Amino acid sequence: MMHLDTIAVAEHLAAAMPQFVRVDQARDLATATRETIRFPSAWIVLLAETATEARYASDDAVEQAVTARIGVIMAVRDLADRTGARASEDLGAIRQGVLLTLGRHVPPGADQAFRFARGQLLSGVDSRGGLFWQDEFTLRFDRRIQIT
Repeated sequence: MMHLDTIAVAEHLAAAMPQFVRVDQARDLATATRETIRFPSAWIVLLAETATEARYASDDAVEQAVTARIGVIMAVRDLADRTGARASEDLGAIRQGVLLTLGRHVPPGADQAFRFARGQLLSGVDSRGGLFWQDEFTLRFDRRIQIT
């Protein structure tokens, strides 16, 4: 595997969690507005990659262990409750589904399934009862590059 395919991750999450109206990419989040967001939705964002020192696998190939970190940004809302209490309850169930889905998913070329790293509130409850939360996951894989 050369890099983590966030499109494949989004497709896997969308197929496994039909409660999401949409599962999109970072480019789609950049164009989202209050009027265009459909709840509940998620966005998959590649946040970082870190790698170990390169090691020679042979005279003409280099390998590195890479750890990719993605963010799963989730938007939830409950129109009947502008305080956000119900949205927070809905978020708990959705987060559990995301954790189980990614925690069991081993993408082609990876050594293991995704691992939960941390979560955080991105925005408080807005005037329409919506909130945004981001969970971060890591994935380890080996990158092999032919140098000749």
